[in-house]
Amino acid sequence: MISKLKDMIVTKNTGIKEILLKINKNGKNGVFVISKSKSLLGVITDSDIRKSLLRGELSFKKKAKDIYQKNYYSIPHTKEKLKKKILLESNKILIPILKRNKLTNFIHTSDLIENKRERGRKILVIGGLGYIGSVLVQDLIKKKYQVNILDTNYYGCYLDKKILKNKNLKVFYGNCENKVKLKKSLKNCTDVIHLGEIVGDPAVNINENFSIKNNYENTVFVISECIKNKINKFIFASSCSVYGDSKLKCSENSKLNPVSLYAKCKIECEKSILSFKSDGFCPVILRLSTVYGDSPRKRFDLVVNRFVLMALKKIKIQLYGENSWRPFISTNDVSRLLIKVLETEKKKVSKQIFNAGSDKENYRIIDIVKIIKKYMKIDYEKSKIDQDKRNYKVSFRKINKKLNFNLKDNLKKTIFKLIRKYKKMKINEKNINYYNDKKIHKILKKNPRHLNYI
Repeated sequence: MISKLKDMIVTKNTGIKEILLKINKNGKNGVFVISKSKSLLGVITDSDIRKSLLRGELSFKKKAKDIYQKNYYSIPHTKEKLKKKILLESNKILIPILKRNKLTNFIHTSDLIENKRERGRKILVIGGLGYIGSVLVQDLIKKKYQVNILDTNYYGCYLDKKILKNKNLKVFYGNCENKVKLKKSLKNCTDVIHLGEIVGDPAVNINENFSIKNNYENTVFVISECIKNKINKFIFASSCSVYGDSKLKCSENSKLNPVSLYAKCKIECEKSILSFKSDGFCPVILRLSTVYGDSPRKRFDLVVNRFVLMALKKIKIQLYGENSWRPFISTNDVSRLLIKVLETEKKKVSKQIFNAGSDKENYRIIDIVKIIKKYMKIDYEKSKIDQDKRNYKVSFRKINKKLNFNLKDNLKKTIFKLIRKYKKMKINEKNINYYNDKKIHKILKKNPRHLNYI
C-alpha cells in the first residue's frame, strides 16, 4: 500500500472526532474504512459527517462503522490511467482505486488543478437573478465582465432588458445540483460567486431536508465541480447569523452560536469550503450583515424593507425583539464588496473569512422604527414574545484593515431613499415573489417531490 494512503485510512472502530481530525490533516475531504485484511469496507466524506450532524442524526460517540458508505464508487486499478477523466465525469470529490477490493490508490479533485491555463475573467454568479445577484450582475456587466448566471428562477427574472440582451451575459436556468446545467454554466469561467441558497430563517425552517440539500449539500457539490473546472476564486456568501446570540462584539474569531438551521448550514458550508486544500483554488467567505435596500428582485421579508413597506401601506407592525442588535449592509455595498474581493490579489483573501459591514451600522431593531418615524408615520406595537433569538453586534475591523473596504451607504440615508422611491411605485405587498418563505412554501406544496430530499 503506497505511503500517501497512511493519512487516508481508518478502521471501522475509529471514532468520529478522530476521523474529522484525519480529514482535516489529509486535506482530501474524506477517509477510507478498511478491514483487518486491508479490504475496503467503505468511504466517509466530511460532507457525510456534517450532513448527519445538521440533521441531528450523529453524535461524536459513534464510530466509522456507523456512518461509512458501503455502496461506494470506485475505479479498478486496470483503469487507473483514466482516473482524471472518470473523476471529471462523476459527481464525486474522492474516489478509491482498487485491486481485488484492496485499496491501492485514490484520486481527489485537487489532482485536477495542475497546469491551470491563463484565461480572461469570466464570472459565474449562482443565484444571479436573486435579491443580491441581480444587483451584482448589473454591476459586473457595467464593468465589462463576461458573466454567466445559473439560477432556479424561483422568484422570477427582473433584470433590465438591456442587461439581458448584453453580449457578455448568458443566463442558464436550473439548479446547481444538476451536473449538466452546472457544467454548461461553468464553461470557460474563471471565478464563481455563490449566492444560490434558500435565504432567511423562515424560508429555511419550512422543510429541513429540502434546506439541508439546497444550503449544504449543493454547496459542497459546487465546490468540487469548481475545482474540477480549474476555477480560481470561489466567493461564498455566508451570514453574520452564525453568531446567533452573543453579548460580546463578534469578530471572525468569536465563538459561533447559531440559533437557526439557516445559520447552522452556513457554518458547515464554511467548514467544508475551508477543508478543500487544493493548490490554486482560492475560496473566500463573506459573512454578510443583514442586507437591505432596493434591487430589481424586491424582497420585503427583510426587516428594513418590510418596515418601510408596511409604513407606506399603513400596516401595523408587530415589533419583536426591539432591543436586539444587528449589523446592516445595503445591496449596493454587498455588490461592491463582491467585486472588490474578485479584483483583490489572491494572497490577501485566499481561505479568509471576512465580516461584511461597518461598525457604525450596528443597530437595534427599534432603531429602524425610529429612523422611519423621522420621515413618515409608522404604526407599531411592541410584543413581549420574542420570535427571533438572534442578538449580536459585529466588528468589521478585519475587512476595513485588510481590504480597505468601507461602506458607501448607511441605514439612515438609504431608508429615506427607499421611502421616496417606493412612494412613487405601485407595489403589491401580497405578491409572494417578494417573500422567500411564502414562495418556498408554495413551491414545496406544488411540487411534493422536493420533500423527498434525504
